[in-house]
Amino acid sequence: MIGMEVREIGEGFGSIMVVVPHEDDEVLMCAGIMENAVRHGVDLTVVMATNGDYGSKDGADGRARLREFLEGLRVLGVPEEKAVFLGYADTGMPEGDSFLFGLYHESDGERVHPSHCGVSTYGLPEKEEFHKEKYGEHGLYTRNGFYGDLKAVIRKYRPENIFTTAAEDTHGDHSGLFFFVRDVLEECKEEGYRPKLYSGLVHSRAGDENWPGRGKVAGFDSPELWAEGTDGEGSSAKGENRVLGKLKWEDRIVFPVPDSMRGKRWEENKKAEALSKHVTALKPDAVDFLYAFVKEEEIFWEMGG
Repeated sequence: MIGMEVREIGEGFGSIMVVVPHEDDEVLMCAGIMENAVRHGVDLTVVMATNGDYGSKDGADGRARLREFLEGLRVLGVPEEKAVFLGYADTGMPEGDSFLFGLYHESDGERVHPSHCGVSTYGLPEKEEFHKEKYGEHGLYTRNGFYGDLKAVIRKYRPENIFTTAAEDTHGDHSGLFFFVRDVLEECKEEGYRPKLYSGLVHSRAGDENWPGRGKVAGFDSPELWAEGTDGEGSSAKGENRVLGKLKWEDRIVFPVPDSMRGKRWEENKKAEALSKHVTALKPDAVDFLYAFVKEEEIFWEMGG
């Protein structure tokens, strides 16, 4: 493993912001990172971009998922005040259906993108979304609205490290979110603010049925299919030198999870326990896929620039 690096979340790592599209992504990608941050006194903010309300007619599913998000964070020791809801919509996984992917590629920044249950941001009666807290009213589902809210959140907390999803992720909301975060940080460079940006995968080109590897294996593998059908930079060679779009497998950064998530039965594993709070996401056909992220490491790529 030529370039693979192990990094520990501990005192001196620097403040962290986790920015993810859907309730459960924060656990799949960053449960260990978040618990280690709490244990070592590293300042942490967790930002939820959408309400995960795909298929919902009235927002009830979205509110249920927001509460499940808070319950999962509680398992990891993350207090509710460290969570931020952006309160936007979730309309589907393919790029053509994805809310965030469509919003990012929208040429009219003020055009409203309605979901099945509304046209404006919402949170919980007991915890409002960021736009309502900041401006006193709900925000319309527009490109400018989302970009502005994301930029305001990042500027407010100014984390030294941001963990988010990857451009190479096959879920449109995941890739779309990365593009938004990248563009906000590009603008922030002009202000002299340059946090480290880490991107990670949930849905790979190998397909959810193939990756991550099932069973209680300690680490993540690199499926051959990640190296195929990329943007021309991929390689079909076997071994470590695989390319995931613009990401190289051997350049991944491994963050070991804490002892509470290592060598434990799932009934005793803190990551599995946090995931179990996401009842809405744990549909029968998704259980094996979601629990496949309960490993002894979490992997990301540090993005340059």
